[in-house]
Amino acid sequence: MQQDTAAYVEHEYGEDGIEKNRLSKRDFIETLKDWKLWTVLVLNICASVPSSAFSVFLPLVVQGLGYESILANLMTVPPFVCGALGLYAFALSSDHFKERGYHIVVGIFIAVIGLIPAVTVTSSVGQYISLCVLLSGVYISAPLTMAWLSGNTPEPGKRALVLGVNGFGNLGGVVGAQLYRQRYRPDYRIPFYVTLGFLAVALVGYLLYRFMLQAVNKRKAALLSLMTEEEVESERLNDRRYADKKLTFVYGL
Repeated sequence: MQQDTAAYVEHEYGEDGIEKNRLSKRDFIETLKDWKLWTVLVLNICASVPSSAFSVFLPLVVQGLGYESILANLMTVPPFVCGALGLYAFALSSDHFKERGYHIVVGIFIAVIGLIPAVTVTSSVGQYISLCVLLSGVYISAPLTMAWLSGNTPEPGKRALVLGVNGFGNLGGVVGAQLYRQRYRPDYRIPFYVTLGFLAVALVGYLLYRFMLQAVNKRKAALLSLMTEEEVESERLNDRRYADKKLTFVYGL
């Protein structure tokens, strides 16, 4: 199955950068009909709420723990370093194992584990440590989601549209900007609870999405097993099914 996918991509899309490849009407139609894109877009928005919010408002959150303004800004460095290291480690692991879904889910789970003590622990030190854990996981989902969508969209025209639409995942920043306001100081408890809700939705959603892709792959494999070699080759080369919808294309998980 993997060999069929590789052969199909090489045959159909081995010349991605050539100028003759243009967006077609079918690219737009298939993008609009792609349930995977719209599912992931909602999940990406949910998962992006904390990463967007803390990128801007972390100094205010740290200041709410009792640190002065200048020190609060300095104290944001370790959480951001944890976020950078977490993203780097997960990106390397994801590329090494050729796997996206579980890496995204684990990243969100780490963020949830970090966010819970931020709400429940009263110690400033404990809350600060929880912020470091939180930021270790919040930046993982967005880049891996883009890589996941890109890898599962072999047709270059549709891929350009899919990645463009996925950029609306930054709407999570709009939500985050409305959460961490001055009136919720100093503990920001309500914003933390709302952020936790968004992360929970993203966690369950990404996990279900991976299982759905796995089920589609099994269905494709079952249908291919009933076909002759000539029918498989015809399926690979004809345009009746488009790009990732072809039975010979296996979704990356």
